Amino acid sequence: MIEVMIVEDEQKIREGLKILLEDVIKGFTVLWEADNGERALEILNIEVPELVISDVRMPQMNGIELTHLVKLKYPNIPVLLISGYDDFTYVRKGLQLGVEDYLLKPINRKELASVLDGIFKLDERRMAHRTNESIIIREIKELISNNLEGDLSLDHISKVLNLHPNYISNLYRQQTGIKLSDYILKKRMERAKALLQETNLKIYDIAYLTGFSNPKYFSQVFRSNIGETPSKYRDRVNNKY
Repeated sequence: MIEVMIVEDEQKIREGLKILLEDVIKGFTVLWEADNGERALEILNIEVPELVISDVRMPQMNGIELTHLVKLKYPNIPVLLISGYDDFTYVRKGLQLGVEDYLLKPINRKELASVLDGIFKLDERRMAHRTNESIIIREIKELISNNLEGDLSLDHISKVLNLHPNYISNLYRQQTGIKLSDYILKKRMERAKALLQETNLKIYDIAYLTGFSNPKYFSQVFRSNIGETPSKYRDRVNNKY
């Protein structure tokens, strides 16, 4: 089932779209509803739908503004705009932002079904999209593993992979369940522990090799995450053998 968010200020239209999607066209489930763009963004900070259907003219934040923010946060989520007005200005702006299509109210069932089929190619397109996301996650992890001593800021990673920083951050958390920054720190601490255990390198050398320019700050972070200072960790581990 394709998970849908409907953003529409008229409740009757939201209800009608839900019936069309779930009971008539089928293959879709409406899990989130919002009566304006601001409320939709609140939901999007927590949930990630597979399709957003939004009215164009709404109070507080219109559909064009919402689409712009959705595409920044989740570039691969398809957006379908609907409107009661045949306004080419909105149509053109929506297409510039990357919306998949634009339908006029009242929504025609056959037209909606045709548009949705074109958006998804159903399972075929979705599977290709998920495969691509898995490849991106693997590339992110490889970049981190091979560059633990270097710059692993979100901006740097986004430039290397040629992807928007927000997309990388949200995709990684969505796919793995943890923040990208937490994963980077975890890998750096793992390397630090290995170097402390397997080498006689000075603490400040280990700090630099794990991406910390300030050895004192490295020791603070290490103690906060591991529960003891690097020196104490080394002594304890080495005394076991």
